[in-house]
Amino acid sequence: MADDIRAKDAQGFGWDASDPKKSLEAVKAVVEQEGADAIGWYWRAKRWKRLCSRGIQFLALSLTAAAAIFPIVVQIFGLRNIDSGLWASLLVGVAAALLGLDKAFGFSSGWTRYVLTATSMTKQLHDFRMDWIAMAAAADSNPKPEQQAAMVQRAKDFIAAIQGMVLQETKDWATEFQNNMAQMEKDLKSQLENLKMQMDKADQEKKDADKPGAIELTVTNADKTDGYTFDVDMEGKGGSAKATVQNCKVWPHLEVKPGQYTLYLTAKWNGTAVRTSKIVHVKPGATEEVSVPIPLEQ
Repeated sequence: MADDIRAKDAQGFGWDASDPKKSLEAVKAVVEQEGADAIGWYWRAKRWKRLCSRGIQFLALSLTAAAAIFPIVVQIFGLRNIDSGLWASLLVGVAAALLGLDKAFGFSSGWTRYVLTATSMTKQLHDFRMDWIAMAAAADSNPKPEQQAAMVQRAKDFIAAIQGMVLQETKDWATEFQNNMAQMEKDLKSQLENLKMQMDKADQEKKDADKPGAIELTVTNADKTDGYTFDVDMEGKGGSAKATVQNCKVWPHLEVKPGQYTLYLTAKWNGTAVRTSKIVHVKPGATEEVSVPIPLEQ
């Protein structure tokens, strides 16, 4: 059997005017072999595409089903340490990648195309053989020139039809391949743009999350303390600060890292030290306004 569908050298292929019947049989044998070789090539070539297509479709279907079943299994068996959503997303992603691979390399579409082409060629071969038999039966024992011409023309039409199918299938493959590559390039470009946008967004969110805020503390009854004075001691993972505020009820503190802080307030009232505290949550880029009275009357 032939390894490809290129035209083969036809040994003994020619025309012997002294024996037209033998020449016609040689023509028939050559064109039949060309057709059979082409048909055989497509039937053999479709095998690998069929295996790849079925394998990919089976795996994609199995992975998709597993993605739907996996979270249920996790719930039933109480596997709390397993992130079912993450695994389900991974399974669906792999299934989608397999389908993309099938589309990019044309396994399923090529399988279908090869089967249709081989089937059409087989029909052409059967038609040629039946037409040849009919023409041979109608011809004289020594075919007349017009009968010879008709039979040669029928052989030519058959070969032209076979080669036309090969050409059309090749054009379909080339068109599909170019379209798939163009679509892959478009999808890849889109994915890269989306990835860049996500990275930029993540960077911006990180910057926003790290953007310092501020605290504006108001001690509502600071004017009643001894000397109109109070002390502030701020503690938190983002830093600490201490201050003594006189003749003012407000203590502003800028450039505070986002996070939770505790404000400890100390003052004197009638010579006695009094204290209180307040928990403050500083948000990125925000000013937290806090009003706290010191418990002077105890």
